[in-house]
Amino acid sequence: MIEAIARLIFDVIQPSVQLMLLLMGTLALFAFGKRRWGLYALGVWTFLLLLYANPFLAGALVDRLQNQYEAISQERIMELQRLAGDKSIHVIVLGAGHTPDPRLHPSQMLTPNVSMRLVEGIRVHRQIPGSRLVTSASAVHGTYSQAEALRDAAIALGVEPEAIHIQTDPENTCQEARAYVRDHGPGARVVIATSALHMRRAMMIFEQQGALPVAAPTAYVRKRNPDRAFEPDEWLPSLGHIDDLEAAIKEFVGYQWDLRRCRP
Repeated sequence: MIEAIARLIFDVIQPSVQLMLLLMGTLALFAFGKRRWGLYALGVWTFLLLLYANPFLAGALVDRLQNQYEAISQERIMELQRLAGDKSIHVIVLGAGHTPDPRLHPSQMLTPNVSMRLVEGIRVHRQIPGSRLVTSASAVHGTYSQAEALRDAAIALGVEPEAIHIQTDPENTCQEARAYVRDHGPGARVVIATSALHMRRAMMIFEQQGALPVAAPTAYVRKRNPDRAFEPDEWLPSLGHIDDLEAAIKEFVGYQWDLRRCRP
């Protein structure tokens, strides 16, 4: 009950929802002849739209999150192998949505976000001899879980079936971490393949559960090409910046929520 209420409050405070509700209120004021108040509300709506849609606020929050962990390098992988010694290393691909459409191949059922996570997970897995790939997440609707879709997509991309372990029950990152530690024990070394925005929260959760995680971020929202000329349109307000802002807000709020609610 508490979680449902918290989720409702979070949804209401999202910038896009704020703008929609305020616009509806503004139109209602004009419809009922409250022109003066309607103009005030329209001014507030315009201010918030420019605030949320500008590239600077969203960019600052996104960069703060996704730049906390560098992309995993070959040197970092070699260090991980040295620290692990004879112990097995796992590479877990965290869930991020799929649609079990029977017309599609499993790799086509995955969202773009989770597809990038899988590609990164397979890349790291192939660079660590003897490692195991862990796919995770439940089936929101139906019986074909995301973990199974990820497994089948990985096999189609050349991963040996016996090198894959699946977690079909978890519905969120907290449950994924708990299931992993339950299956492999505390102190297990695991490389986490997840979105760069989500990595800070995922690392904290796995550490809380007793695992020894290593970050393999992917699916970067903001990328920079040093050879690209300056583009003025990058500095203009955009609805895409609102999407980035909401994704960053979700991670900041989710971090504080899981820090308290996702204890062993």
